[in-house]
Amino acid sequence: MNDLLRATVTHHVGWSVLILLGSFAAAGCAQPVQTVDTASFGPSQDQQAITGYYRAEAMVLNEKAAAIAQSAVRYEQLFGPQSDWVSGAQQLSRYYAVAAQDLERRAEAYEEAAKTGRQRRR
Repeated sequence: MNDLLRATVTHHVGWSVLILLGSFAAAGCAQPVQTVDTASFGPSQDQQAITGYYRAEAMVLNEKAAAIAQSAVRYEQLFGPQSDWVSGAQQLSRYYAVAAQDLERRAEAYEEAAKTGRQRRR
C-alpha cells in the first residue's frame, strides 16, 4: 500500500512540475504588452489609437443608451408612466448618453492633438 501511495504522489508531483515549467516557458516567450496612457496628450502617445478607443467606447455607450430607452418605453406600456422602472430606465439612458458625449469630446481632443502633432513634424 505504501508503494502505491508513493507512486501516486510521485506521478502528481511530476505532472505539477511539468505544468509549472511549461507555464514559465510560455510566460517567458510572451510579448510585453504596450500600454497607452489615455491621460497624456504628449507626442510619445499614439493619439489616433486613443481617439479610436474613445470613439469605440462612446459608440458602445450610445448603443446602451438607445437599448435602455427602448426598455423604458416597454416598461411604460407594462407598468404605466409613473413606474419606478420607467423613471430608472430613463435616468440610466440619460446617464449613458451623457457619458457617451463626454467620451466623444475626449476623442475630439485627442484627434486635435494628433493633427497638431502631425503639423509640427512637417
